[in-house]
Amino acid sequence: MQPLPGDAWPRPFDYDDISIAPRVASTLLHRSEARPEVELGPLRLGLPLIASPMPDVCGAAMARTLAREGALGIVHRFQSVAAEVAEFECAARDLPGEVRAVGAAVGVTGDYLERCQALYRVGCRILCLDTANGANVQVARALERVRAELPDAFLIAGNVATAEAFRWLEDAGADAIRVGIAGGSVCETLTETGVFVPTPYAVAEVTRIRRRALVIGDGGVRKPADMCKLLALGADLVMVGSALAGTDEAPGRLLVVDGKQYKIMRGAASFSVQQESGRVDPEYVEGAETLVPCKGPASVVLARYLAGLRSSMSYLNARTLAEYRRTASFVLRRP
Repeated sequence: MQPLPGDAWPRPFDYDDISIAPRVASTLLHRSEARPEVELGPLRLGLPLIASPMPDVCGAAMARTLAREGALGIVHRFQSVAAEVAEFECAARDLPGEVRAVGAAVGVTGDYLERCQALYRVGCRILCLDTANGANVQVARALERVRAELPDAFLIAGNVATAEAFRWLEDAGADAIRVGIAGGSVCETLTETGVFVPTPYAVAEVTRIRRRALVIGDGGVRKPADMCKLLALGADLVMVGSALAGTDEAPGRLLVVDGKQYKIMRGAASFSVQQESGRVDPEYVEGAETLVPCKGPASVVLARYLAGLRSSMSYLNARTLAEYRRTASFVLRRP
C-alpha cells in the first residue's frame, strides 16, 4: 500500500455529508436571471445535464427531448451499429444548428472504430467512449485511433474517480471526462469489487488538478440538489441515469405491477444487457436490474432540475456557472 500524507486516511464525503452555504447578499431579483449555460465542444447547452448512455435511459426519444430542452442525450451503444445510427438520425432530425445536440456512445474494443465512423457520417460529432474503468490502456488506444480518424470529433471518456486517473486520461487526449465510479443506483461495483469513491469527493479532487478537460460528475445524482452540489464543487456538467429512467421517453420496458406502472432500469453490466450485447453466458455481473415508477414526460424532470439550479445560483448571487463556483461555500452536515 502506498504511504498516505501524514499517515492520515482521506476522509471522503458524499452528497448528504455537505450543504451549500450562501455567504453573500444576492442581487438577482428572480432566479430566471441565472443562466447556467455551458460550452461542450461545438455545443452550447442551456442546462448542464447529460443523459447517461444506458440502454434503459437514453435512446432516440430521450436524446431528442433533451436537445429541445437545452441538455444533451447520448444514445446508448448496446445495439447494432445500424440500429444506433438509425437512433441518432431519428433523434437529430430537424434539430437546429450545424452540429446537432445529440451524442452517441461507443466501446473501446471490437467494432468501436467502425461505429464511430458510421455515426460521424450521419452527423454525430459528440462521441462517448463508454467504459467502466477509463484509466485503462485500451481507452488510451481508442482515443488515439478515433482522434486520428475523426480529428474534429469531441471525445468524452471515463469513468475515473481520482486525480491521478483523471490526469492520465486527460493526457491521453479526452476532451471531457466522466468522474465517478460505483455511485449509480444500479451499479454493483462497490459490492463486487470494493472500488468506490463518492462522486462529490471525486469531483472536488479532480477539479484541483485538471488543466483543460471538462469534468462531468457522474453517479448518484437523484435530485436537483445533488446536481447543484457537483456543479458548485467544480463539475462543468452532470450525468444522470435514474433521474430520467421511468419517464415517457426512457426506452425501458413498461410493466404493470399491482395496478401501478413501472419501467425497467438495468445497469450496463447487468446480466440481461450483457446477453443482449452478445454474451450468451456472462461470466461476471456488476450491474443490477430494478423497476422505476413511471414519471411522465422527461421535460417535467428537466424543468425541475433547471429551476432548482437557477434557484441555488440566485442564493449565491451567481448569474453564471463560473460565478456560482467562485462564490460557493460548503458546510459539513455529518462529522
